[in-house]
Amino acid sequence: MKKYLFLLVLGIFFAGCNYTGTPVEFADTCNKANDDKYVEVVGFFKNTGSAMCSKSGNEPMRCPIDFLDAPTSDKIPIRAYIDKGSGASSIDAEKDQPLKIKDEKGEVIENTQKVKIVADVNVLSDASKVGDTKSAGCFLTVKKIEKAQ
Repeated sequence: MKKYLFLLVLGIFFAGCNYTGTPVEFADTCNKANDDKYVEVVGFFKNTGSAMCSKSGNEPMRCPIDFLDAPTSDKIPIRAYIDKGSGASSIDAEKDQPLKIKDEKGEVIENTQKVKIVADVNVLSDASKVGDTKSAGCFLTVKKIEKAQ
């Protein structure tokens, strides 16, 4: 009986790690219709090697990284928060080393590598002032990172 309970718990754990979302175009990511929903979007991280990682309540430590539609884009980026850790789809901060973003296989993502992310969208309540700020009108909480073609 204990063996079956263990297998059930293990199955639930791994099933919970397989995030999926509604595919959206990069330009449509911050639409109000996507608020509090999981989306799949393709783009590029702009990892500068450091970030002001923080923790809020019971949430894990997360690091903000800019997410762009192209590696050299001059458009306003979307802020993507990635869980800090050493596992899959996380950002690793080894002592005295620059931050490294890892995909779902644990492989390092470079800034020139196109990725598809699954993320929870949080649309800002006053997105009307987007043109006056450096905010894209939303931020993303990344759940899954995979390399895209």
